[in-house]
Amino acid sequence: MKFGAIAILIFSTLTVFLAGYKTYQVFIHPIKHENEIISHAQIYNLDASIIASLINVESSYNTNAKSNKNAIGLMQIKLETANYLNELNNENPITENELFDVKTNIKYGCEYLRYLMNKFDDIYTSLAAYNAGETRVRSWLKNEEFSTDKKTLKIIPYKETLNYVKKIKNNI
Repeated sequence: MKFGAIAILIFSTLTVFLAGYKTYQVFIHPIKHENEIISHAQIYNLDASIIASLINVESSYNTNAKSNKNAIGLMQIKLETANYLNELNNENPITENELFDVKTNIKYGCEYLRYLMNKFDDIYTSLAAYNAGETRVRSWLKNEEFSTDKKTLKIIPYKETLNYVKKIKNNI
């Protein structure tokens, strides 16, 4: 077999594999509300695939999700967090019912992740803060056991948060 034929065979095999993998990913992790995710990811300069993965991990796309810690909707945003962001932007507070709305929830989830990205720079440190809280992550960054550069986490000490970040990475 000549080199050109081998290259075509390899390319064809790789293309079929990747197309099959993408189909598998969409089947296993379907993306709902794609337009809202893409729109708000662009507005807040975020990767839409990370937002879709975060939603999948947080709520499995359940728009009516509410945690025992009062995190609401697709992106599991607390009302206090949404209204804190409104305060920063000199906007009126919203209600819990408004936070269940898909567009509103994705807006605040993306805005909050952008807020954390502006604080921490690194996406995975920001995702850890999305799960465990900004204050807790700041304390981890000060600990040389968890961070050597005080900017990124080399170790996430909470198993729940470690698994959370791993799940998001694996869903991307």
